[in-house]
Amino acid sequence: LAILRDPSPQKVIRKCSQVGISEITARWALAMCNVVPGFTTLMTLMTAHYAGQFMRTRVDPIIQESPKLRENLHADLDNADMKRFMNNSFLYLKGSQSSNAALSIPVDALIHDELDASAPEIISTYQSRLTHSPWKLKTWLSTPTLPGLGIDAEFSKSRRHFEHLKCSHCNHWF
Repeated sequence: LAILRDPSPQKVIRKCSQVGISEITARWALAMCNVVPGFTTLMTLMTAHYAGQFMRTRVDPIIQESPKLRENLHADLDNADMKRFMNNSFLYLKGSQSSNAALSIPVDALIHDELDASAPEIISTYQSRLTHSPWKLKTWLSTPTLPGLGIDAEFSKSRRHFEHLKCSHCNHWF
């Protein structure tokens, strides 16, 4: 909840794996696309294949479980790359390895999931997609790989909040 309530236009989330941050971020993106008319979110994942898989296995079930999201989904643009909603909002899922993935998509929010597995030069090309947005929202999230690089470097430059979670099986704090 602290992440969702944070009003910062840029969020950097250094996370451990399998704690639901990608799911929360996908739900936030769907909410914004359904509450703000004409709002466009672009979410990147490691590869285009993984982005399509995430759309089918994580985003589509969220939509199917919600009568309101199902009702607002525009049938003419509903595939593994993008969703269009009745209020002319869009959700795109793209890979972060190809330089042509970000072409011609103006967006209001960028979400880079698994930043450490993404090509840095491709991630930087996505930033220009926010140029004309009144929102210019950015969220970077990843499990860290190397100290001082990727998400760890971005996190160290940000205002930091920490949440520790206790494993219900081994009682270790993460």
